[in-house]
This record gives sequence, C-alpha cells and structure tokens, in this order.
Amino acid sequence: MDFLAIALVVFSAVLHAGWNILGKSHSGSGVAFTMAASLSACGVLTPYLIWYLTTLGWTSLPVEFWGMLAFSGIAQIVYLVGLIMAYKHADVGVIYPIARALPVMMVGGFSVALGHALSSQQWLGFVLITFGCILVPLTHVRQVSLVAYLNVGVFWALIAAIGTTGYSVVDKEALTLLTQQASTIFNDQYSAIFYLGAQFWAMGLPVLLWCLITGNDQELQAAWRIRKSASMAGIMMASTYGLVLFAMTMTDNVSLVVALRQISIVFGLLMGIWLLAEKWYLTRGIGVAFILAGIVLSLEGA
Repeated sequence: MDFLAIALVVFSAVLHAGWNILGKSHSGSGVAFTMAASLSACGVLTPYLIWYLTTLGWTSLPVEFWGMLAFSGIAQIVYLVGLIMAYKHADVGVIYPIARALPVMMVGGFSVALGHALSSQQWLGFVLITFGCILVPLTHVRQVSLVAYLNVGVFWALIAAIGTTGYSVVDKEALTLLTQQASTIFNDQYSAIFYLGAQFWAMGLPVLLWCLITGNDQELQAAWRIRKSASMAGIMMASTYGLVLFAMTMTDNVSLVVALRQISIVFGLLMGIWLLAEKWYLTRGIGVAFILAGIVLSLEGA
C-alpha cells in the first residue's frame, strides 16, 4: 500500500472510533441512530450527487452498479444496527474489537476467492489480529474459552461483522466498476465521493421507508430526539469511510485496507477508557499488542 493510502486509513480510524463513542451513548435506539446519522450525511452530500450524475449522465451507470450499491446499503444497515444493539449489552472495549477485526479473516477469504493473492505472512498477520480480538474482551487470560463469548453482546457483534464483510467486499467491486465507467470525465477520488453519498442514501432511505410504511413513530421520534449527536456521528461516518474509499482506489487488495483499519481498535479502547470510564486490563493490552503486530506483518507482506 502507498504511504498516502496508509495515512488516510489511519486518520479515518481515529474518526471511526470517535463516532462509535457517540453510538455507545445512544445504544438504546439502533434503528433511530442509523436513520438519523445516515440521513444527515445524505443532506450534506446530495448536491454533489446531483452534480456528478448531471455531468456523467443520469443513465450512464449500469444496473449491476446499482445492484451492488443496494446490497452495500443493506450490509451497512446490518452493521450499524448490529453494532448499536451490541452496545446495549457490553462495553465499547469489548464489542468494538470483535465487530471490527473479525471481518479481516472473512474479507481475506473473499479476496482470495476473487483472485487476489495473499502471502503466508499476510495470513499470519490476519490471524494475530483475530487472536488479539479474542483477548481484548477478557479481564483475565484464564477466561479464554468459548463460554466467555456466548452472550447477547457478542452475538450482535458477529452480526455487525457480517455486515462489515458484506459492504467491504462489495464496495471495492462497485467502486472499481464506477471508476471504469467514469474515468474519461472524473478522477477516482471524485467517483469515491459520489459512491460515498450514494451509499448513505442506500442506508438511510430503506430505514426511513420501513418506519413510514410500518407506522413506527417511536423510531422516527427517537431519531429526531438524537438528531444533533447522530448528525455529528453521520458527518464523522462520512468522513471516515470517504477516506477509506479513497484508499481503496489506491490498492487492488481490499483485505489490506480492512486489516489496517483495525488500528481503530486501539483508538476505540483508549477513548472508551477516557470518555466512558471503561476499565483497562492486562488482557486488553496483550490483545492490542497482537493486533498491532498483525497489522505490521500484513502490510510488510504485501
């Protein structure tokens, strides 16, 4: 990976951990938070979307692209709702590492299936990252057992991880298709911003329509109550993933981007301790060390 791509992903990790702290503070309203955060980002990016499509041509993009975009939006909803629901049952320091790092192995497998080669050193790095995630939620090393993870919070974290895997793989393929279609008019960074805005519409619109069709006034009212903090989180989400999409245009292998994003686990732990008074344990320190070592191995093996 280029140094610029690495810098973009690391900076995005700081923002990502930050909006997760905001999400934790409103953990009782997963659907409402998802709707309010995504629609706020839509409001900011919609003028750009209109300009981009007007310049490119409203019918220029193939149906395949829109299908992948729709799938990505659903996967993002699964991720966000799973994450906020998980925060109802456990600390950020427990849920955040599981939800963010388990997709490393999943995306790695999908990347190989799509024809991207991964070295043995990279796989070792992925394993270390995953093992670090196993340690981070524990208070003592002797707690390492399957029983320690059989709880509702971890279940929802796994749901969030599945969502992350889905949108990470699909976004790279959709972004590649988009940049190929628009390369004669826009550079890749312009197309990445367009995809970011379109993705937020693919997230926010289905949730809004679901609430309207089902008459779920409680979620609509909850979204309005948390509009300020959720809007702040939405802007941070847009900034975070916009930087990641930029990085994706600079590398062919999305699994490396996903692996590097796990530096956000370190930031998430520190923010949880500082802002939410969560506890620091030796196992969390060891887990962080494994995660950092895994990231270094993954990037050096590229």
